Amino acid sequence: MIPVFDLHADISEVMKREYNGSFSALEKNWMPLMKQGGIAYSSAASFFAGSESWEEMMKTVETVRHDIEMAKAHLILSADDLEKETDQPAFMMTVEGMCGIDEDVEDRIEWLYEKGNRIGSLAWNDENALATGNYGNVLRGLSEKGVKAVKEMNRLHMIIDVSHANEKTFWDIMDASEFPVIATHSNAKSICTVERNLTNQQIKAIAAKGGLIGMNACDAFISDIPENRNAGNLARHARYIADMVGVEHVACGFDYGAYYNADEHHDLKSPEETQNFIEGLRKYGFSEDEIKDIAYRNVLRFLKKYL
Repeated sequence: MIPVFDLHADISEVMKREYNGSFSALEKNWMPLMKQGGIAYSSAASFFAGSESWEEMMKTVETVRHDIEMAKAHLILSADDLEKETDQPAFMMTVEGMCGIDEDVEDRIEWLYEKGNRIGSLAWNDENALATGNYGNVLRGLSEKGVKAVKEMNRLHMIIDVSHANEKTFWDIMDASEFPVIATHSNAKSICTVERNLTNQQIKAIAAKGGLIGMNACDAFISDIPENRNAGNLARHARYIADMVGVEHVACGFDYGAYYNADEHHDLKSPEETQNFIEGLRKYGFSEDEIKDIAYRNVLRFLKKYL
């Protein structure tokens, strides 16, 4: 079984349903499924839709951190942590959306970093004080506060996630960021035309800056045709992007619907099904060495360089 680094998992949604402070929801219900699917490393995303206050953001982040600690799971905070071996999935905390950061930008981002978050997106699909997501005004991008946020994230080596940014915000981030960025969970718009997927120009820009694109298993982002929404056709996105910019820029960011109770009817909706994607990569002609790169080695190389 080939190990996998999953760049996007909505762990905070699991916490909302299952966390009560007396046991680890990850340890009890999800880490066994991750092990079954070969997920050796997972993100632990704190998700914010756009209406949450800073106080609500803090509470969610602290809950995710506490659950990881209760599970006695390995937490990735630095490049050195990637060298430590464990027979349990390791976690890297991330932030999806920063709607609660409407003032004290540097201090609040530094707080997120100190709590363990190493990847962050400035907005989900909303408009907020920092940036504009996919459902926001197409003419609005980063605000002045958003530029300040990018600079602070660069200073901390907190990696910027562009997956939910609208195009104006995307290009503003590319201009403002000194370091490479990651689209933790996005596919190719040329194959599936949803707004959340990346144009060829965006794919090339991420690669040119040295970044990564994580393949998203959410069914609506795989194909415009419902019966083609499966692991094999997600591997088609990997093939398309690899042929365009190189295998070294392709990764995994499955955004499994099982974490947030999505009703997805295909063979890649939950962590125990992860190896179905690996099989899809084989069918699309990737070598075993290239599959290992996509599954985990590209992410490890990136993190060792930039954390």
